[in-house]
Amino acid sequence: MASTLNIKEIQLFNLIKTRFGEKEAEEFVSLIKEEIDETIVERQQYISKDISRLREDLFSHFASKEFVEKKVSEVEIKISESKFQIILWAFVFWVTQLGAIFAFLKIFVK
Repeated sequence: MASTLNIKEIQLFNLIKTRFGEKEAEEFVSLIKEEIDETIVERQQYISKDISRLREDLFSHFASKEFVEKKVSEVEIKISESKFQIILWAFVFWVTQLGAIFAFLKIFVK
């Protein structure tokens, strides 16, 4: 056989050689090896097309400058709204605490 074979190909060659002869076994193993190589190349091309399509989709939808700027501005707006609510509730809590302290002092001072 012209090209180098791996262990599985040698085992297949030896198995077929005993049944059909050396020339037929060599042709059969070569045919199978070519088919496997073609299938691998086809699948690699298919996978590379899928990867490039995914990459284009990702860059076009998620990595555009406008998209990032829009999301950043949305987050900044939400943060500012949250800050306002936190300050408001902190003020309400402090006023309530002061009211409770003054009520306890008024009750205990009498």
